[in-house]
Amino acid sequence: MPGFLLLLVVAAVMAFLLLSRNNSGASSGPHGSTSGTTPLPSVLPLKTKQYFFSRSENAFYRTLVTALDGQPYQVFPNVRLNDLFTITTEGKDRQATYARLRDKHVDFLIVSTSNYEPVCAIELDGPSHNSEVQQNRDAVKDLAFRSALLPLIRLSTKQTHTPATVLDALQAHLRLRLQA
Repeated sequence: MPGFLLLLVVAAVMAFLLLSRNNSGASSGPHGSTSGTTPLPSVLPLKTKQYFFSRSENAFYRTLVTALDGQPYQVFPNVRLNDLFTITTEGKDRQATYARLRDKHVDFLIVSTSNYEPVCAIELDGPSHNSEVQQNRDAVKDLAFRSALLPLIRLSTKQTHTPATVLDALQAHLRLRLQA
């Protein structure tokens, strides 16, 4: 009987230690972790960017929205490729594809307003696209869009874009309503 009592005490102590370890830092509040993992600090070293767009992206966005006014499309800026595409394989190929898409985005995604289905994307190519690193990132984007059969339209920031020139560039990919 004394051995059974000792076993019961050891089991109770282990259960207590396990429960206290799992509950430490597992608060569901804004400063703790909800899964019992590493607790969150009370603050992160972040600040809001002063500008969401570069000047050329801002100007182009305004032109694009004006061009699509009255059309059955909506524009989403800075869409992450991992949010846009579904990886259709498993295992190492899935991990490799995810890694290729990670931290990449497309400048503008145009979706149909009827069902929010992606129709095409626009990438603005400025001077930064001349670097070897950016050209590699662009090649990954081109491959991703080509693989998913989603048009990616590349436009230069060196050109002046008007609603009419933007509609011309999009015409092959969108069903545009004729303006009266």
